[in-house]
Amino acid sequence: MATTDDIQREEATTKDYAEYTLATGIEAGQRLELQSNITRQMLGRVLPQQIVSHLRSVAKKGHRPRVCDIGTGPGHWLFDARAQLREDDINAVLDGYDIHQELFPPEEKRKAEDVSFGELNIHQQEHFIPLMKSKYDVVHVRYLSVAVGPDQWDGAVENCLSILKPGGIFVWEEILLEKMELIDPEKWTNVLRMFKLNWSILRRNDVEPKLTSLFNDNLEGVTQENFITKDLNEKWQRLQALNMSMASKELVEKAVEIGEPAIKFVGLDSAEELQEILRLTQQDFNNGAMLHMPVNRWMGVLPSSSRGSGKRPEGKTKLTESFRRWFCCK
Repeated sequence: MATTDDIQREEATTKDYAEYTLATGIEAGQRLELQSNITRQMLGRVLPQQIVSHLRSVAKKGHRPRVCDIGTGPGHWLFDARAQLREDDINAVLDGYDIHQELFPPEEKRKAEDVSFGELNIHQQEHFIPLMKSKYDVVHVRYLSVAVGPDQWDGAVENCLSILKPGGIFVWEEILLEKMELIDPEKWTNVLRMFKLNWSILRRNDVEPKLTSLFNDNLEGVTQENFITKDLNEKWQRLQALNMSMASKELVEKAVEIGEPAIKFVGLDSAEELQEILRLTQQDFNNGAMLHMPVNRWMGVLPSSSRGSGKRPEGKTKLTESFRRWFCCK
C-alpha cells in the first residue's frame, strides 16, 4: 500500500485524472438505486421531523418552501422527499443538482413528480451565484465525500451555505469508510484487501471531524445521528454486501481506465493483479462476507446574522489531513 509520502509525491502526476472515482453509466445507476434503498431502510423517512416542521412553517407564511439536493445523481432522495411531503400536505419546490447530467432521470419522470434538475459543480462558486437570489429553505447533500478532496471541504460547505436562507436547515449525510465493519476479517481476507485498496482510491480525508467542525463553526443547533447497516435485517445486510461488491467493481474499472499511475499508486504491479483481487473479493461477497456501512447525518440551522460578508470561514481549528487525494480535485 502507498504511504502518505507516496500520495504526496504522486499528487503532481495524478491531478490531471478523473474527478469522480465511481462510474456514471447504467450499472452505476443500478448501484445508486440499490444504495438509496438501503439508506432508506437505515434512516427511515428521508426528511427528519425538524425539516418537515420548518417547511410547514414556511408554507403557513404563504410561501412555497424551497428544497435542493446537491450531488443528486438520479434524484432518489428528491423523489422520496416528494412522496413524504405529499403525505404531509406540503407543496414544496424540489430542485436537484449534479455535475453528471447523464445520471438524471427521464424528463417524463421529472414532470410527473414536479422535480427539476440542473448542472452544478459543488466546488465552483460561480455555479451558485444564479441560485443566490431565491435561495432555499433546506439544502441537502448525501454521499459526496468521494468528490471532495482534503482541501476542498471549506469551499464546498461555504458554497452550499451561500444558497441557504437565514433560518434554513443544512443537512449532510455521509458514509464513514473509516468505520466500515467487516465481520470475520480473518476469513474474508480478499474483502479486507479490497477494502484497503478502496480506502486509497476514495482518497479518504477525515470526513467525520471535518464536517463536524464546519457544521459547528457555521450553524446553530447542530445535531449528529449515526446509522449502520448492521442494525438491518439479514436481507438488507446481504443487499449491502452486493452494494459494496458493485462499488468495488466500479472503482477497479476506473483505476484500470486511468492506467499505470493509478495501479502503481495503490501498490500493485498490474491491472491484471487488481482485477484478480476484485474477482476474489466478489467471490467472498457471494460466499457470505458482510461489510457493514456506517452513515452519519449532520444537521444545523443557518443563523440570520452570520452570513453576507463574502468571506470563507476560518474555522476554530485547522485539522490535520491524514490522507491525501490521488485523483484530481474539481
